[in-house]
Amino acid sequence: MIHKESFEVRCADGVRLSGLLIIPESPKAVVQFNGGTAAKKEFYLPFLEYLAAHDYLCCLWDYRGSGASAPENLSTCTYELMDYGLQDMPAIKSYLRGRFPHLPFLFLCHSVGGQQVGFIDELEDVTGMVGFAVSTGYLRHMPWSFFASSIFFFYLFTPISIALRGFLAAKRFGIMENLPRGVVTQWRDWCERKDYFFDPRFYGKSVPKGQFDRLDFPIHIFWTTDDPISNKQSVPTFWSHIKSRKGIDFTQIEPKQIKEKEIGHFGFFKKRMRSKLWPLALTKLEEFLQRTDSKKNAPLESLD
Repeated sequence: MIHKESFEVRCADGVRLSGLLIIPESPKAVVQFNGGTAAKKEFYLPFLEYLAAHDYLCCLWDYRGSGASAPENLSTCTYELMDYGLQDMPAIKSYLRGRFPHLPFLFLCHSVGGQQVGFIDELEDVTGMVGFAVSTGYLRHMPWSFFASSIFFFYLFTPISIALRGFLAAKRFGIMENLPRGVVTQWRDWCERKDYFFDPRFYGKSVPKGQFDRLDFPIHIFWTTDDPISNKQSVPTFWSHIKSRKGIDFTQIEPKQIKEKEIGHFGFFKKRMRSKLWPLALTKLEEFLQRTDSKKNAPLESLD
């Protein structure tokens, strides 16, 4: 038996966030799901319902300035993209730990949702993280056709939209959720650099250093060979900047391996992947929980 519950939290800077809990009858762990930039959160719901059916309590939520967390007047927002990791993710995590303090805590992340976990201050209680398509967004690492469409999006559509509306008005065109100007312009600036926000122009200056070089939980990243964003160049580039004492592993997926023509950046979460890819994520979550259980039951002298 699964039930859903809406909730709201306030970030440290006062910004209101809206989310949804998918709660099984007997949860064995809490999963904070951090979605992709400007992605409609309901797109991920079937995937999280699948996990909840396997007794994972899942949290689905909107970043500031997006979806149900958007204010009435988006043009007045001064939000930046890095606020997702500096303000929003910590607020959601704090709410979940306060609400369900006795359950193991896991991150499930897509794209930007995995990029910014290292900005969170309190990560000592994290059991593990499973990420999908988490990489840099460097424009010149993209295939030509996607590179061209990205140039149009960032350097023509975005400035025109901001000039006319004061924000990125993409929702009515079916492209993505609307975004505050500071979010999309910082996103564009990072995508201009091979190392994304780790570029010396940003990192340690306008972008805080966070905990990226001293994480203490296992991480597993799934990426697909036909993803125009998270590809064989951008995935290793991003993760070359991250260190975890518990290890970082990767699974490369080729569409033909699962008899699909394409998967891309969002395909992992589509309903048709329920029997093909979703069990892979479930297996990793189970593996991380088993590691925790093994450690709890280990003799004291074997604990690190």
